[in-house]
Amino acid sequence: MIKSDVNEEKKKVIRRLRRIEGQIRGLQRMIEEGGYCEDVLIQLSAVKSAIESLSVAVMESYLKHCFVKEGIIHPEKKQELEQALNVLKHLK
Repeated sequence: MIKSDVNEEKKKVIRRLRRIEGQIRGLQRMIEEGGYCEDVLIQLSAVKSAIESLSVAVMESYLKHCFVKEGIIHPEKKQELEQALNVLKHLK
């Protein structure tokens, strides 16, 4: 992976982390202000989902960079890696 690709991936991760951070701050406000339990639980679920999605995205980037670009997995096996990543996305 060329350096600009790595930097772009890093920027995407940071943006998603900031979004999650905002969600968590919103949750904190909801609890401090005595928000409805149902609303708090819905927001907790949204944060959990966002973190799980980010985890999968980071793992995907890591595997593509480290395993394919560094030669651990032969480039011809990239399709198999893509299939495994697709399964991983559905397991969360």
